[in-house]
Amino acid sequence: MGINMNQRMGSAGGTRPVTNLLFFVLALAISLWVAVANGDTLFYFDTDAYLDRGEQMLTEFGVIPLPEPIVGSDGQIIAQPEKKNIDGSRSPIYSVVLGLFAAFNALEGAILVNALLAIVAIWLPLRIAMRLYAPSVSAWLITLIAVAVSALGSYAFYVAFLMPDILAPVLLIVAATYVAFGGRMLFWEIALAFFLGVTAVSLHLSHQAIVVLLIPVTFVVSLAFGGKRRLMAPILIGLIALIGYAEQTAFKKAVQTVTSKEVTYLPFLTARLIEDKVGYRYLEANCPDEAIVTCKLYDALQLSDDPWRLTATHISFEKSERLGSFRRMPQDDQAAVANNQVNFFKDVLMWDPVGTALAFLNNTLTQARLNSVNMTLPSDSIVNKLDGTPGLAFTEFEKGRLAANTTWVEPITPAQQTLYLVSLLVVLAGIFWPGMPRRARAFLLMILLGILVNAFVCGGVSQPATRYGARVIWLLPMAAVLTATLIRALPGLRASGYYEKRKTAR
Repeated sequence: MGINMNQRMGSAGGTRPVTNLLFFVLALAISLWVAVANGDTLFYFDTDAYLDRGEQMLTEFGVIPLPEPIVGSDGQIIAQPEKKNIDGSRSPIYSVVLGLFAAFNALEGAILVNALLAIVAIWLPLRIAMRLYAPSVSAWLITLIAVAVSALGSYAFYVAFLMPDILAPVLLIVAATYVAFGGRMLFWEIALAFFLGVTAVSLHLSHQAIVVLLIPVTFVVSLAFGGKRRLMAPILIGLIALIGYAEQTAFKKAVQTVTSKEVTYLPFLTARLIEDKVGYRYLEANCPDEAIVTCKLYDALQLSDDPWRLTATHISFEKSERLGSFRRMPQDDQAAVANNQVNFFKDVLMWDPVGTALAFLNNTLTQARLNSVNMTLPSDSIVNKLDGTPGLAFTEFEKGRLAANTTWVEPITPAQQTLYLVSLLVVLAGIFWPGMPRRARAFLLMILLGILVNAFVCGGVSQPATRYGARVIWLLPMAAVLTATLIRALPGLRASGYYEKRKTAR
């Protein structure tokens, strides 16, 4: 870029405020390149569900007025607004946030928020790393480079996506930052990371599962790499997980109190186990049995002999006579099956521990290989689903330029995968590079483990899909930029007597 990164540019890896602002604006512009190139937001089936839930919740809690009843020419009410159960499977907070943006016809603002959260999350660990190991290097310059390289992959597609998926990598960055740099973080840096973590956990159920699994991962890695405040990371990640659980509990209580309704969930885990055959074999061997709640779903699955009815997606969402099952059950039975899915998992695990473990392992490995951006591009059916939905300031819910003709996806996908593979090799080299600071090794290792945790949760609990892999895989290019920067800084660390000081401190 024509900039000597070894030239001193200010204190603690910083630059003059004007230069910092320039780097930030450039990073923001690069983050938004997909939205600009497409000429529209990217969206998914669930975007409609979030908007619907957001409007429903805002009306239920009196924030926006209820829709007017349909009145005939004779003045008689033909139909009242439909009252629906509140689905807790999709984050109520993200639903409300998206609903508020839509209420002001400003959904494009959600994309800007995506970009700001992602940039800050990338900048925070890079700032700390530059302060510790390369104080002459601008943290905002390295952030700009990291954003630019990541934007060659999936990063900018998820910034433009009207879904909470961009917060999954943010959560992984937070965990890695706490593990690696917790002992050297300033108070406001700890607080900022905590805010990012709580925000991420509050906006998608899969993030809550991820943060729970990150507790033992951060504990083990923190103990292995030692350092001051080695228990800080698992404690803070545990607190973030606790806040996520408290938020869900408070939401259910509020719904019951204000609307006298129950919060319902989709049986993602049950559906996954059935598609993996191990859950279906368990039901086949043990049903009918009134003590096994999920036998109600097994009975519904027998209403058709089409094998596609046994896929996780069709079990959870399909309503047709040929493919539907869960959605065709009575509401009370649906709630009972969904609320029992953790117990169902335990029963299946005890019944066939090897088969269950192999199914989760296979799903995790399958998910880890899926990282195309194709699922961020709306299909005709997705566009039709959101046709006429208000909320955007400048456009309608349309495909846009990039999504209108997706022939470019086929050649771009292997090119992006090459970027990820090269980045992975750079990160692995950095972990084993002689002289690489211990904290930096911990950060890089946590990024890799975080990607695997995401694959385990999304592949094992939901279903392997390119959307879930691509949302976090851009962390590899980001980590590779940090690795290359630190390798370049190693001679300076040796010259400064860094390693001798570390030995003396120990």
